Amino acid sequence: MKKTTLLLVIITLLVLLSGCSSTTQPNIPVNDTPSNEQANSILIGKVIKIYDNYMLVANAEDDAKSSDIYTVSTDFDFDASKIKPGSIVKIGYDGMIMETYPAKLGDIKYINFIEQKDDLVGLYEKVFDKLWETDKGLNTDIDILAFDLSKTTNLTDAEKSALIYVLGNKYSLETVSGTFDQLSKDGYIDKEKLYFENGILFSFEVTKESKNSFMFNAQKWRSGLGAYFFQDCTARKNKDGWDFKIGSEAIS
Repeated sequence: MKKTTLLLVIITLLVLLSGCSSTTQPNIPVNDTPSNEQANSILIGKVIKIYDNYMLVANAEDDAKSSDIYTVSTDFDFDASKIKPGSIVKIGYDGMIMETYPAKLGDIKYINFIEQKDDLVGLYEKVFDKLWETDKGLNTDIDILAFDLSKTTNLTDAEKSALIYVLGNKYSLETVSGTFDQLSKDGYIDKEKLYFENGILFSFEVTKESKNSFMFNAQKWRSGLGAYFFQDCTARKNKDGWDFKIGSEAIS
């Protein structure tokens, strides 16, 4: 009788323990998502341009170099209503970086919006487009777009590289960067004849900055007798972003 009673107690305990183990769940932090867990590497970047199947992103970290620009596939769901040019984003990926230019991040796990910043690359693209369409005779028979951004003080080095890439890609032309003296030393410009045979040198110079506006000059230069200037331009931030107004124009 005692053996029978002991056996029943053991069976009852086993049933209770089995039920407890089947309902107990592991302690999973509520803020973690599967995509975050799968990401081996993270990039904090600034969205420069969104194309049909990828976006161009510049490294937004303080130690970013001029070469730190990346293409990021958009072939997955992300918050397109929030993420736009100027957005600071957190990108989780598998850790692979393809050595192209721009570099290409590997398998993207997620892109999370952090905050919205100014899209000054987009503003300079508009300035360039306006300058390109002005005195178009200077654009004849060129293969190279050269840029002197040494005085474009409101862009990071990575953003400058991104701007150059955007414009070269847009106009399907080779791009280089450097000052007049550097480009002359490298053989692009004939310093004695003051002539850029197969290219144009574009430059943007910030002359005064304040919180929501700044002053700048812009020019395109083909030769000593072939150049066009936008002077004393004013860029202002409004509810739709940044726009600019030309102060005066000059030609040589």
